[in-house]
Amino acid sequence: MATQGGSLKSTSLNGVKVYTGSSVHRSLATWLNPKKLRSRRKDTSYQQRVELIQDLWFETATTKIKATPDGEYLIASGIYPPQVKVYELRELSLKFERHLDSEIIDFQILDDDYSKLAFLCADRSVCLHAKYGKHYSLRIPRFPVYAF
Repeated sequence: MATQGGSLKSTSLNGVKVYTGSSVHRSLATWLNPKKLRSRRKDTSYQQRVELIQDLWFETATTKIKATPDGEYLIASGIYPPQVKVYELRELSLKFERHLDSEIIDFQILDDDYSKLAFLCADRSVCLHAKYGKHYSLRIPRFPVYAF
């Protein structure tokens, strides 16, 4: 059963509601030539579209959200449990998530993509992460005045 109220469409299947942000979902093919992509900038329906990122939520709260310098990924940190989630913006989906031992105060992206990250944690530790996971953790003597 599908109902529509305004521009938000909901579908119910076995008592589970699924909401669609726009009634017409258009995906932009990656193989389009650059001239065609530039012409899309002037298209009002393309400019006014809303695309939702799947699984962009945390149990309690999100503390920081940053985009990578190349614009391909979105990195978000949350608390209770302390964790980091990396989203791929091209696919609008969750790439991976990692759980940490302590709450993340701040983090810095050290490379153009998500491959190198530094996390300042509440237990005065700096955790360095690579693509494969936790690389190194060091403890600092005093909590810094400026995070990163």
